[in-house]
Amino acid sequence: MHFNTFSPVLLAATLMALAGCSNRQVDAPAATSGANQPFTAALNCGRLPITATQQGDGLLLSAGDDQWVLRQAISASGARYVAEGEPETSLWFKGERAWLVLQGQEYPLCTPTGAIIEPYRASGNEPFWSVTLDGGLLRLKRLNEGELAAQPYVVDDAPGQVKTSGNPEISMQATDQLCRDSMSGMPYPQRVSVQVNGTTLSGCGGDPARLLQGGEWVVEDINGGGITDRSRVTLNFGRNGQVNGRASCNNFMGEYRLTGEGLSISDPATTRMACAPALMEQEQRVLRNLRNLQGFDFDDTGALLLRSADGSLKARLEH
Repeated sequence: MHFNTFSPVLLAATLMALAGCSNRQVDAPAATSGANQPFTAALNCGRLPITATQQGDGLLLSAGDDQWVLRQAISASGARYVAEGEPETSLWFKGERAWLVLQGQEYPLCTPTGAIIEPYRASGNEPFWSVTLDGGLLRLKRLNEGELAAQPYVVDDAPGQVKTSGNPEISMQATDQLCRDSMSGMPYPQRVSVQVNGTTLSGCGGDPARLLQGGEWVVEDINGGGITDRSRVTLNFGRNGQVNGRASCNNFMGEYRLTGEGLSISDPATTRMACAPALMEQEQRVLRNLRNLQGFDFDDTGALLLRSADGSLKARLEH
């Protein structure tokens, strides 16, 4: 397949830049051998892992079990690629990161493993501490010790590692691994350790929304009782705070909110189609559970668990 507007040199330059910026997160074994060698960028778009591979004159995008051949498109900045015959699927590189749209659905920012996404916050307990990274500055605050003056930070050699050179020197390591706050139980996408003045502070960091975003969740269980045969209940958490899906019979949409304590969903609005009584009854249970959500977690298989204020399990969903 030939693309008249595709520039393999530009793709190679983009992915070589990715290899330099993402610190070993891009597989580019032949980076010094010229633009004719294939390159692969591996990124995480929330929960969705993707790879973008130079393949002949094209860019092959792999996401889950699906693949698309993309070609270069005009863009004001970065390098943007669009699926042939499907303009609502695109991948737009900006430095080591990218924005992904699949069949019209926008995904959260795609980043290499261990990436720090500003504004970034991490915190821990006993002793209570917090770190924020924003605008290239690191701020550390500790209970009874106040807040240190903001310091510029740089990305170190290892993924997720940053450090300052001020007084005191501060280093932080963020690792992509599910982390639960030791007091609230709130899940976070990264485990974090901070070293300052010979002391190590441990806790969690990153945006919890990235644990929810990046594809469709399918309900496998409601209130511990399974779901009606041949029915389908789904949730999609958007990066703009919107949530939508199928409640059983009707589609729904609403807004979700994450706080330091948990997850809540606003009163969802639905379409008004009528279905069989069993589906309508299940749909009411689904909507009632969504209104009463207070928190979420994950089991050992990676399934999403939605819980009410009393901690009871309202739904189990698989990705």
